Amino acid sequence: MSAYIATRRLNTTASSSATWVRNRNAVRHDAKRQLGPISHILFLASVVCLIGLLALTQSAKVVKYDLNIANASTEISNLEAERDALAVENAKITAAAADERTNTVASTMVDANSNAEFVSE
Repeated sequence: MSAYIATRRLNTTASSSATWVRNRNAVRHDAKRQLGPISHILFLASVVCLIGLLALTQSAKVVKYDLNIANASTEISNLEAERDALAVENAKITAAAADERTNTVASTMVDANSNAEFVSE
């Protein structure tokens, strides 16, 4: 059985002597078993490890988002470069198509759907 120690709360009125006060804890429980210094150290070490794991998972989420953003921006820059190359090619084709009689490039172009073979000179 555990030991109970009665504590006395003083009533602060001037006319009364030291008495028990209502709605206060009148008994304090003292546990027989207490944690020793090694148990405290192990408990604190486990709490620190848990906080470290929490911080690690949060930083991993941030790194994952950064990687996704980097991949998206790389894809955007590749698509922009491809768009610019296609715009230059389109400008060359439209410039060549404007004057087919004097432009040798336009005169040697064939339709993409035709079955003509490429002849190198």
